[in-house]
Amino acid sequence: MNDTAVNRSIGLSAYPTDADLAAVELFKDYPDSLLHFAAYACMMFMLIGIPGNLFTIIALARCKKVRNATAIFIINLSVSDLLFCCFILPLAALTFKNQAWTHGKVLCHMFPYVRYALVAVSLLSVLAITINRYIMISHPSLYPKIYTSRYLSMMIACLWAFPFGILIPTCLEVWGKFSLDTVTGSCTIIPDDNDNSPKKFLFIIGFILPSLAIIFCYARVWWIVKETTKLSRRPKPTTEMKTLNMSTMTITKSADFDAKRPSRNTMPQFPFTCFLQTGAEISSSCDSTGPDAESRYSTPEDAVRALGSEPKNFRRSFIATMKWSTVPKPKVPTKKDKKLLTMIVAIMVAFFVCHLPITLTKTVFLEFTSHPYPNIIGYVLIYFTTCVNPVIYVVMSSEYRQAYKNLMKCRR
Repeated sequence: MNDTAVNRSIGLSAYPTDADLAAVELFKDYPDSLLHFAAYACMMFMLIGIPGNLFTIIALARCKKVRNATAIFIINLSVSDLLFCCFILPLAALTFKNQAWTHGKVLCHMFPYVRYALVAVSLLSVLAITINRYIMISHPSLYPKIYTSRYLSMMIACLWAFPFGILIPTCLEVWGKFSLDTVTGSCTIIPDDNDNSPKKFLFIIGFILPSLAIIFCYARVWWIVKETTKLSRRPKPTTEMKTLNMSTMTITKSADFDAKRPSRNTMPQFPFTCFLQTGAEISSSCDSTGPDAESRYSTPEDAVRALGSEPKNFRRSFIATMKWSTVPKPKVPTKKDKKLLTMIVAIMVAFFVCHLPITLTKTVFLEFTSHPYPNIIGYVLIYFTTCVNPVIYVVMSSEYRQAYKNLMKCRR
């Protein structure tokens, strides 16, 4: 165990030449079928991810109909996944196949730096899309103020600068260092000479914080759509309004009226059922005591004067009812709302399935790091995200599918 710990903490300076680095055997005692599966999976992800992400970038960039903040973040996500497919997957596939790092010391230093940074860019892009949709639905008045051209440029710049910048101390071997890890079988982050490593910190920040944000935002979006659906299906409370009408009349009758005020028989019936309308004014199509009811009872004061008095209880009840009636009727959920719920489930499932296993093995269950199946499956699932993102964010949207068709037909 001590020999293994010492061996995995050796820096690249311990290997004089690239041949010495390639002579280190990786994935000892791993089943050949498992390594072949991992190599073929990487090649399949390349064949799907490179044209898929490239097609997505071109299609969304050419289509003016979908050129918005969400599309910009999806393009940014596709760019990150495309670079991952072009640089990371070929090296990973050859490493699984050869069971050794045969790409030299320079690439061994660049490989983990680019891999961690691109994964972080993808995660931050997913988070940016999540926040974008949350603000779009929960705070629509703030949306045009936040997602301007200037702020969008700053957001995209931060999505790339933060992941690559936070790994600079590791490049300088101040906080961990990049080298070959014989336990995980890949060039990755290993502890530095002071036994410090940012790997656990990066996995926690890169998974837990985006997970909490995604859960909160999409739970809020789901709740809004659910409540809107519930309110839109609620029947009109005509019986309750009649009860309120009778209660108001009872309050009026029991009040201390003088002899000059009209009696119950001469009191005109106030059309409370009209408050079921969406607008603030009373609709003339409602039942009333005459064709000019709207003009006679357009305000609370007019109705009270028609009764010949201003009892406080009736006035308070009337004004409260008027305020309740001015609340806009919720919009009936459309097919896009239902598709949004489907996308929410797909996004959250894909996010957790692809990132949770490797996060647990790298931070909590460290003993599984040297186990063949958890180690390989964790790598494969992370690599799978380069293919699943275009499917979720593009194929499930009719507008983006139309952008694909337009690109295939060479038209805008």
